[in-house]
Amino acid sequence: MTMRRINTRTLCAVGVSLAALAAAAPALAQTATDQTAPTTTEDTPSAAAQEDGATEVGEIVVTGFRSSLQQALNIKRREAGAVDAILAEDMADFPDQNLAEAIQRLPGVTIDRVNGQGTTISVRGLGSDFTRTRINGLEAQAASGGNRNRSFDFSMFASELFNSIKVRKTQSAEIEEGSLGATVDLQTGRPLDFGGNGLNSALSVQSSYNDLSEKAVPRLAGLLSWTNEDRTFGALVSIAYSERSPILGSFNTTRWQSGSVNPPIPAGKTLADYPNYPYGLGQNFAGCIPCTTTAERDAVLSAYYPRIPRYTLGNTQEDRLGMTGSLQWRPSERTEAVLDVLWSRFNSELESPNIEAWSFSRANVNSVVVRDYEIDPDKNILSYGVFDNMLVRAENGFTRNESNFYQASLNVRHDFSDRLHGNLKIGANRSEARTPLNVAYAFEASGVNGYSFDFREDDRKPTINYGFDVTSGQRFTLVNATRSTSGGNFDNQVGAGSLAYDWSDSLTFKLGGEYRTYGFETFGLTRAKTNPTGADRLTGVDSIGRVVDISGGVDAGAGSDLQFIVPDISKIADFLSFYDDPLVANQSEREVDETDKGVFFQTDFNTTVGGMVLRGNAGVRYAQTEVVAKGWRAATAGTPPVTTYEYLTTKNDYDDVLPSFNLALEPREDLVVRLGAAKVMSRPTLGDLTPGGSVAPTTRTVSFGNPLLDPFRATNYDFSVEWYFQNEGLLAGAVFYKDIDSFITSETVPIPYNQLGLPNELLQGAALPTDIFQVTRRLNGAGGSLKGIEIQYQQPFTFLPGFWSNFGFTGNVTWVDSEVSYGTAGTNRLTGQSKNTANATLYYEDGPFQARVSVAHRSQYLLSYPGANGNSEEGVNDTTNIDASMSYEFTPNLTFSLEGINLTDEYTDRYVDVTDRVSDYRHTGREIAVGLRWKY
Repeated sequence: MTMRRINTRTLCAVGVSLAALAAAAPALAQTATDQTAPTTTEDTPSAAAQEDGATEVGEIVVTGFRSSLQQALNIKRREAGAVDAILAEDMADFPDQNLAEAIQRLPGVTIDRVNGQGTTISVRGLGSDFTRTRINGLEAQAASGGNRNRSFDFSMFASELFNSIKVRKTQSAEIEEGSLGATVDLQTGRPLDFGGNGLNSALSVQSSYNDLSEKAVPRLAGLLSWTNEDRTFGALVSIAYSERSPILGSFNTTRWQSGSVNPPIPAGKTLADYPNYPYGLGQNFAGCIPCTTTAERDAVLSAYYPRIPRYTLGNTQEDRLGMTGSLQWRPSERTEAVLDVLWSRFNSELESPNIEAWSFSRANVNSVVVRDYEIDPDKNILSYGVFDNMLVRAENGFTRNESNFYQASLNVRHDFSDRLHGNLKIGANRSEARTPLNVAYAFEASGVNGYSFDFREDDRKPTINYGFDVTSGQRFTLVNATRSTSGGNFDNQVGAGSLAYDWSDSLTFKLGGEYRTYGFETFGLTRAKTNPTGADRLTGVDSIGRVVDISGGVDAGAGSDLQFIVPDISKIADFLSFYDDPLVANQSEREVDETDKGVFFQTDFNTTVGGMVLRGNAGVRYAQTEVVAKGWRAATAGTPPVTTYEYLTTKNDYDDVLPSFNLALEPREDLVVRLGAAKVMSRPTLGDLTPGGSVAPTTRTVSFGNPLLDPFRATNYDFSVEWYFQNEGLLAGAVFYKDIDSFITSETVPIPYNQLGLPNELLQGAALPTDIFQVTRRLNGAGGSLKGIEIQYQQPFTFLPGFWSNFGFTGNVTWVDSEVSYGTAGTNRLTGQSKNTANATLYYEDGPFQARVSVAHRSQYLLSYPGANGNSEEGVNDTTNIDASMSYEFTPNLTFSLEGINLTDEYTDRYVDVTDRVSDYRHTGREIAVGLRWKY
């Protein structure tokens, strides 16, 4: 299959628009002569404009989507550093249903999608672990499901709870350290945000339909705000509830592996240390009927084959409930105190039936017979094969995830005099990620003849046949049952304060500091029963199975077996006696306690040089980090061998001096030239800091942490030019460079499991102690570099005649490249980094009617380097998502809306190796939402 490339027509169209814009520069510049750039944070829209949801510039008044775009430009223009923003169009009316999908419209921002919705973000090529997120000024960690790192999961929150998003791409001394990429500020609604006094309210009701699951689900949001008559005090509460029911239809292989993969033998080891070397299909191989020579047999063994080829259909049910509250007191212009609280709950359930050829993932069986085959020489894969004496598994699993986020924060501002100003911030948040129930069952049929797969026609949608009637349970036996529970807690407490002294009208000195404590802990309990006996064993499993038909959710090769029997989740628990056995600790507990202290000094200036406005800041921050990491380690010794466990505690500390500056020069009133530089740091991910490790017996991988890891450190440089050529118009370009001084890398080596000193119980029957595992360790490594270019264009087409003057465009293109060292694995670009990203929105506004269509493109990016099982890499191919929306305002208080999400039902195409072998090819369907919105 040929990799998909970026849509050159779209880029060419943007390029033509930019060229035409540049040619029209003299005429456009004349329209900007009455526009003065705001230079202080007090330059905000008037109260009346805010009350009407409007922005007034000169004699032009715009509302709705155009208003939010203009206000975002005002924010971008007056900042000293590089900042992009998105604002709600009205009360509880964010432009997108998902926060992450809204942020991706900004230049340099890309998102990762899980179950068809945006979850985490990457900024300028740096992944989610390198981006800090603050809610109402407080650093936050939002985790859902199995997240155990520093990344922020935006799917935890309904977008209606927030008023604005700001993405700060350059660092200043007053912004807390911890980001190599960007700092994202999320702001919930506050009562004095809305004009007038008395009550303000909004209510929206939507129904969303997924064309793959064929289900309609609700989405509700409401806001109530009150202020007293003189607008010195106000209270606000908002609530949002939504559901999703996407279907996850996919073909996946888990990975590709070769029967004769000969991994390098570590220094100091010999072949005698690896009795099963080589491993893979070579261990399973018992014969090749068409092979007449040793060369033919070796060709079959050296070709890669899919480890677990299968079609799957995940049935997902999600519900999200969030609430915010705010008390705002502004007794005078000198004093303001705001208490914000936020709670959000996100639950999801997933049932995932599938059927697969299990022999390819097993070792030491020596049973598989190749009856027929064909090799694709370009990808070095078995593109077609017919096999005898196979093991076939029919599996079903059910997972429930429950996540909660709580935050309370107090922000106080007071002007002690006309020159001395103070700020105080205290608060805490907690994120709880739970998997209270995770169960999996497997039926197995052995001695299957005639199993086949065929990738020749379409390698993303192969034909798979199992060689027998897979809708009957007569050949199946219940062979495996597991249940487990796990979870993680993230706790964050912050106290911060600062003072600012206006030395003159053009010079301000700032001094402040923070004290933060950060806690992270995980836990897990499990119970497994492999090859059950007695009451728990059953052959001919029709009584505890059910037949599923996944043909409606997957696009499979013609003739594939898409109806099959799987364990019935609702019946099987009543049958298995092992459900009476208690869950036991699985030594997955680990903790990280982190204390971060920081102080800063910064100078802000706003002056005139040679008739040009020059503003900005310069300062330095000192940061100290103390880490205490805890985790389990297993040790085996003695004759007979006895495994003991110890809970290790390791401490580490480091400090950083981080200077920074940002300059904004205005050669003309419509032109801003920015220059910024800063030393930055980002702390290691939480999972990497544990002194213990994790074992994945199914994939035969082991991962160990390292509590002595140093942080990522870099020096960032940023240069940009912004031309505000007319009202609501912007043409901007930016170049950036990150000199990464230190980078955490991995070392992966093959080692037999029984030489790792880990207990055999962790294998759960899915692997043998003599199997070779890929063991990954995290190490302090060399650095690298990242460079990129951003181009941003925004303009309403008011210069066109009649109907066409109601259109407008906003879009951006970003190119990023990087080179970092991955230790012994070599040098490659950063994981999670796409070289090319592009976003474009074409909108239309005419009185009560609004419509827009948005396109988001992301080029191929790496997930891991190198890949497992001898593959050079793992990654995701290009994606292009198209969304659209329209609304009609029947009255100033009542609006009808229609939205389409993922209109082309874009597939996520995950691959392994540079030859583009398919790993997972998945789609989730289109979603159409219709709704009404009322405000008062």
